[in-house]
Formats: sequence, C-alpha cells, structure tokens
Amino acid sequence: MSAPLTQDNIDSKVEVDDHIEDLKENPQAQPGANILPSGVAALTTRQAMRRFWRLLLIGFSVSVSGMYLGFTLTIPGSIIVNQGFIDQFGTVRNAETGKLELNAVHVSIWGGTNFAVQVLLQMLSPITADRFGLRPNMYIFTFFMLLAIIVEIVAKDWKAFLAAKILAGMSAGFIGTTIMSYISEITISQLRGPHLSAFSFFFAFGQLMAAVGLQVLETTTPDKYLNAFYSEFAIFGIWLAILVCLPESPVWLCKMGREEKSKKAMRRLVGNVRDYDIDHEYLVMKHHLAESQALMEKSSKLGWIACFKGTNLRRTLISTIPFSMQNFVGGPLVLGYTVYFFSLAGVEDAFQANLIIFCILVSAILASFYFVEKVGRRPLLIYGGAIMAICDIVIGVIGTVELSSKTGTGLIVVSVVWVIAYAMSVAPIGYVAIVENSTPMLRAKTAGIAAVLQSLSGVIFNYTVPIMLSEQQANWGAKTGYFFGGLAVLFTILVWFTVPETQGRTYEELDELYERRLPAWRFKSAKTLKDDQMVDQE
Repeated sequence: MSAPLTQDNIDSKVEVDDHIEDLKENPQAQPGANILPSGVAALTTRQAMRRFWRLLLIGFSVSVSGMYLGFTLTIPGSIIVNQGFIDQFGTVRNAETGKLELNAVHVSIWGGTNFAVQVLLQMLSPITADRFGLRPNMYIFTFFMLLAIIVEIVAKDWKAFLAAKILAGMSAGFIGTTIMSYISEITISQLRGPHLSAFSFFFAFGQLMAAVGLQVLETTTPDKYLNAFYSEFAIFGIWLAILVCLPESPVWLCKMGREEKSKKAMRRLVGNVRDYDIDHEYLVMKHHLAESQALMEKSSKLGWIACFKGTNLRRTLISTIPFSMQNFVGGPLVLGYTVYFFSLAGVEDAFQANLIIFCILVSAILASFYFVEKVGRRPLLIYGGAIMAICDIVIGVIGTVELSSKTGTGLIVVSVVWVIAYAMSVAPIGYVAIVENSTPMLRAKTAGIAAVLQSLSGVIFNYTVPIMLSEQQANWGAKTGYFFGGLAVLFTILVWFTVPETQGRTYEELDELYERRLPAWRFKSAKTLKDDQMVDQE
C-alpha cells in the first residue's frame, strides 16, 4: 500500500531518489564512502542503556511475543506423556501392557504440520510487511494466536488438535519474521544485541512456563490437561496490552515517505532524551536506506531475486545458518520432545527433568545477554557448536547401554551441558544473525527466507524425531544423539568458514565490509571508513 501523495511525501521521496542518483553517478558517493554518523554512535552500550531506557524497555516488551512461540512449540512435545492427554487423544494399545497410547505418527503429524504451515506463512509475512507495515502483521498473528488457543481447548480428537496446531503454526509463521524485523528497525546499534537476545529469552521463558505448567499438572491433577492450554490466555492478554501501545516501525514509514509519522514514531519510542536530535536521526536513517537501495539497484530491483544476487546471496546464506543450526544441533531432540525423550530413556521423573532443563535454559540465556556483547557472535557459535556436538554423541553413547537410574542421571547432566552451550550460542545468535547480516532494504525478505529454511528443517525433524524415538517405529531412543552429533559437527565447520563477527558494527559498516568481500575471520579486525573518520576527528 503506497503512501498518499501529499506534497511532504513527494518532497521526501524526491530527496531519497536524488540521493540514490548521486550514489550511482558519483564514485565518491558509493555506499560507505560518505558516512552520515548518528548522534548516538559514540555511546557505549551501558551509556545507551541509561539514556535510552524507554527504547530498551519497549524492545524487551515486544519480545514478549516469543513467550507464546516458546509455549506453543513446546507443549505438543511434552504434554504427549500426560495421562489425561493420552486418555483423550490416544488411539492405540501397547502390545505388552494393553495401556492406551498416542499414535507416534499422529505426534509426528502434529509437529511436522505445525512447522509446514509456518513455512507458508513465513513466505507471506515479508510481503504483507513491505506493503502494509509491521504493525498489521502483529495483529494478524495475534488473531491466529487467539484462535489456536480456543481450538486447543475444544479439540476432542487428534484431527481437531491438528487444526489447533495449524492455527498455531499460522501465528508462529508471522511472529518470528515480524518481531525480528520490528526490533531491528526500532533499536540503535548499541542495544541491538540485548534487544534481539531478549526474544530468545522470552522464547525460552515460554518453554519454561510450559514445563512448569506440566509439572504442576502432573503432580496435582494429571487428568485435567486443559489447564495447560488455559494458561495461554495469560500470555495472550499480556501481549495484547503491549501491542496496542506500539507505533509502526519508523524505518517502514521512512521507506513510504511518511516523514512526520516516522518522526512521531521515533519520539514515542525514544521519549525525551537530552541532545537527541530527531531531525538528524531521521536524515541518518533516510541516508542509510538510500545507500542500501543504491546497492540493490546496482544489480537488480528490490524483489525476492535480489536476495540471491551478488553480495546479497552471501548475506542471505549467513543470515540463515545460525538460525537453522538450532534444529541441526539437536534442538528437536533435547528441547522439542524433552519429556517424551526422557521417559523413553529411563528417566524416573521426566516432567521434573524437563523443568530442570528449561530453568537452566532461561538462566543461561539471561547470561548470554552479557556474553553475546562481550565475547562476540562468532566465537560463541563455534565453541557452542563444538560442545553441543560432543554432548549429542555422548547422548548416543548413553543410548547404547542398559537403562538404569545412573544412565538417566547421566542423560540429564549431559543435556544440561548441551542446554547451556545452546543458550550461549545459537539460541540468541540465531535471531541476531538474521537482522545483522541482512541489508536494510531486504531485511523483511531475508528474515522470511531464514525463517522458511529454519522451519523447513523443523518440518523434517518434528516429523521424524518422534518416529526415531518411538518404540512403535524406529526405536532409536537416546541413540538418536549420534545422528544430531554428526550434523552438529558439520554445521560448526560451516560456521567457522562463513559466519563473520558483527558485534558493535553499524548496519552501514556491515554494508561496507560485505561489499569488500572480506572472509568471515577478517571482519572483526577490519578497519572501516567510520574508523578512519573517527581517527581524523581526533
């Protein structure tokens, strides 16, 4: 939907177009050659947090939507061990005990279909975001969120519960791409790491809520499984209260030429910050968008194909690798079907073990806020991937020995180490990498592509992992760890060769570094034109 053709909008678009032509015709005006610095560029992260406390809180509040995502993606893999749920949706009898059980294929269909629907909606999400804005996308996924909760509660057979998982997938398909794009567009470079890491924290917190709810359910009223789904209304209510207070993305408004609305949104986000010049920061944003658009128009128009041309192909691939890595290092095994996995592996109290795992996950992700900024993205991904690969292989080894209380305890310990490595690496950085490595003009599309690829792997693993684990099917049990161990090794090697360090870099600097085609291991030490200008000013 294009902006109304007011004189202000026409003038604003003319200025951007003129700047793009200057960038094309004047070699000295190529992207990165003329830096228009932000007035807050010299602030440290701590200083930025103090001065822009309102923006910091808004960014964190937007990430609350991740709670629903974490909850709805965790419940299907955990509640399947609850007796009340089994009594309602079970369709097969155990050959030895005669007890009612869930059909492993039905469990696979629930998980696989949820992710398949996410793929379809993730392809649609960037289109609606570019055309109508990010805020309408938020209302869309909120609507699907409500429908999913209602259908989960009224479902009486496995097919009706499948409908609930389809609706949940529709909501999740919009959440990931929309929220990541929105956060990246409202934040400043110093707060980008904490803001984007916050989404992974709330995602994990949603998983923890699911674990707590299931543990309480199991120890009090195991037959009343609906209580777990009723609790989702609390998440929905919190998110809805936040949503109605959010402005549209200033960057999207700037793209549409709506200068006054963009500045108004910036004021709402930032508040009254001393010496913060809204007019100057708007010009910085417009300048960067113009440079980004000029980069795109050097090779192609701003369509989907642009994501796969020139340096954008590299940026698109790098944006997807850490995010997809969440599945390939064993996420569907250790976090997706935790209770099911532990119960089959001989853990005495699988629900309690599940609760321990997610408590540690949330705590470790909180710690990652510090380490992602202090240590950097690349080292955490490499070392975290290596540790998870080792843990996966050890889990496989445990699966080859006779089950006992000792093997159950050992499995929990190894899973805890895996979870800490996961929380310090791919959990937060998977989301951070999407928006940091994509170019601003293609961010929504790149986020969509990354989310689609991650969800495609989710479709595969959420369908196959229950079959791998189940005694009804492959009966691999904990030996499934060998499979993910091999994949984790391959992805860790891939990260070393491809994923650069983006810590502390502005989007303008990253544009420059990618245009220079530097190898991943040289990004951290490379000097940019911004560095040269700061030296000249000194």
